[in-house]
This record gives sequence, C-alpha cells and structure tokens, in this order.
Amino acid sequence: MLKKVFTKLVSIVCAIVMIAGMTACSLNVETSNNIGKSAVEYNTEYLVDNFEIENLVAEVIATKLDGNDFGKIKSYKKKIVNGNGSMTFGDGKKKYTINVEDGYISTVTDADGMVIMTLDDILEEANNPQPDTTQDTTPVEQQDPVQQESAQQEPNVTETSSDTSNDTITSNAGNETSSTSSYLSSEAQSILDGLETDYSKVKWGVQYSPTGMDGVVISVAPYAASNLSFLLIGVTNLYDQDITFSAKAIAKGASGQEVGNASFYELAIRPGNTVVKTIYCNDAPTGELHWDYIELPNVYDKSVYWESDWTITTDKDGYFEVPYRIVSEENMVPGSVTAVILDANGNILAVEDDYNIEEGKDLSGTISLYTKDLGGTPADLAMFSNPLAPR
Repeated sequence: MLKKVFTKLVSIVCAIVMIAGMTACSLNVETSNNIGKSAVEYNTEYLVDNFEIENLVAEVIATKLDGNDFGKIKSYKKKIVNGNGSMTFGDGKKKYTINVEDGYISTVTDADGMVIMTLDDILEEANNPQPDTTQDTTPVEQQDPVQQESAQQEPNVTETSSDTSNDTITSNAGNETSSTSSYLSSEAQSILDGLETDYSKVKWGVQYSPTGMDGVVISVAPYAASNLSFLLIGVTNLYDQDITFSAKAIAKGASGQEVGNASFYELAIRPGNTVVKTIYCNDAPTGELHWDYIELPNVYDKSVYWESDWTITTDKDGYFEVPYRIVSEENMVPGSVTAVILDANGNILAVEDDYNIEEGKDLSGTISLYTKDLGGTPADLAMFSNPLAPR
C-alpha cells in the first residue's frame, strides 16, 4: 500500500464508548451540527451545501426500495445543482427518483411518478423504526456459527489533550492483540493473516466461513456512531479467482429479534480483497448474524488490482474528511470506496463511504464524515474498495 498521511487534526478530549453488552441506542439524536434537529433531519438539509446523502438517510431509502441501491443513492451528490434537482436510478426492471427542493429531500417516486416516500416518512422511519413483520427471518441454510457473546467488545476509553495536528501515520500503525473469535480452518486463517491489505487493521469480533464456502470469510465488528449502533460486515475472498457474492444478512438483538439487515450483491471480488458493508441497528445488536441466503453466482465482470493513498483532515468548518486516491495499472471503476477510521487498538471510530463512478487509472475523491468529534483519537484508517474493469 502507498504511504498514508494524517494531517490537520485538531486537539481532541474524547472518550469512545464501544459496544460492550451492546447498549441500546437512542435514535432521535441531537447533533452538534444543528442543535434541535435530529441527525437525519440535519443531513437532509445538508444537501444544500454538500449534495450528499448521509449513510443513515440512504440506508432508510434503500431499505424501503432495494438494499442493493444503497451505493447508487450515496452517489446522489453528483446530480444536484444549487440544492435542487433529482436522481433517477434503476436496473431496467424498476426505476425510482429522489427529488430535492431547496436542499431537502422532498419525495421519492416510482416510474409512474407515484410518491413512495416523503421527507416526513424518511424522518419518521429513521427516528422511530418499526420492526419488519413482513419477512420470515428464519435462517435458510447458512447461519452464524457463533452466539451473541462472540462479537462483544470491552469498553475502551481513551483521553488526550495533546495537539496532534502534525502527527504522521503510516499503513503500519500497530494495534494491540485483538480478541477476535475465529472459526476458520488453519489453512484459511493462515491465508487471511498473510494478506497485505487493510483488513488486519480492524479489530474484528468474529471470523468464519459459510458452510461449503471455505474460501469466503465473513468478519463482523460492532461500533457506535452518534449514539447509534452499527455492525461492519466484511466479506473476504480467499479463492484464487474472482467471485460474485450474493446474500442477505439479518442482525439479531438480545431476544433474537431482527434489529437490522443488509443485502449484498458484490461483483467480481478480487482474490485476497475484502468488501465491507454497514448494518444500522435499531436496537442493541449482539453481533450474531442469520443469513436468509448466501450464494456465489457466476462471475461476468473482472476485478482490478489497486492501491490507495489517503489523508485524514478537516474542512474549513472543522468537519473531518478523507481525501483519497485509488491507483491501478489498468483502467478501473472504483464503485463503493469505504473509509474505516480506527483508534490505536483497531476499534472503529467511524465508517463512511463514497460511490465513485469515474473511470481511469488514477482516481480521487473526498469522503465527508459530517462530524467534528469522532468519539476517540484517530490513529489509522482502513480503506476498502473493489474496483472493476470498465465494461
């Protein structure tokens, strides 16, 4: 990996409260960005200046429509001018449009122009989520081989008052020994440990392979952001050729109830590469995942080898952001580019992504985190992407 540089960090006196026993979260969050408004409401208004939908807003819309469209919704920023506009996306069988007026999401409509969601619907669902009673959440074939205690982590409190504005951090920043529970074969574990990627930077709670898929590693790490609970799910390809990964994961709470879910459809994951996805949880997750299905369909696309260069910095208003570059010897389309900011022990402080649909050998972008306080001291960053060759 290319050299990673950390600059312009402001002094932080902070404490990270990771999910130990996975304490329940309050969904109606007051933010320092705009006191009196929930995080969701603020980030719909934030489109006026930044033309980008926050993860939570995109997740709410994608859950209502199709989880596979999450990345497309995140790319919305490329379609808005002066806080007004619309974005239409689909796969030939369906078409949806998100409309923005004066910086606010106004409606989400279908191909016939019928309103599917309004701003009020988005705020209501995000801040007062209702359990999904329409799905049978009984696992079909694949099931997490561990129980709820496998992904719990002890609280880690870090405080500092020193000025870190000129600290330099490389890709070799050390982590303490993690408490990861691994259910992998010795051969798979050896291959995973030998990967020269950012995977090992993260303090994963559990690692395992689905039944009959020894070359696929599922990794789970819990984290909290803005008093909300999330799970970061990693899918790593240990086979010697590209794979397409299709699955639906259901996150479980302490009583076995569904607290969140995510659908995966990842094209041509490169050997040794890891793709990640976050699951927003409306109640405290245990770390246990049940899988409605896990499949490896035929592969029709081609992955591209890549390297990255990034900087953790702040914008003119003091909000954290991650300018990045992705380079390759081949033309590529990066697709989803995810930045996972970590403390010195590999615990997750924040996860945010960009959906880069540009084509080339040296591509760049900026991932905005919309916060001035990460709840801990940033020490490193793991970047995940799976660039594909242009069709």
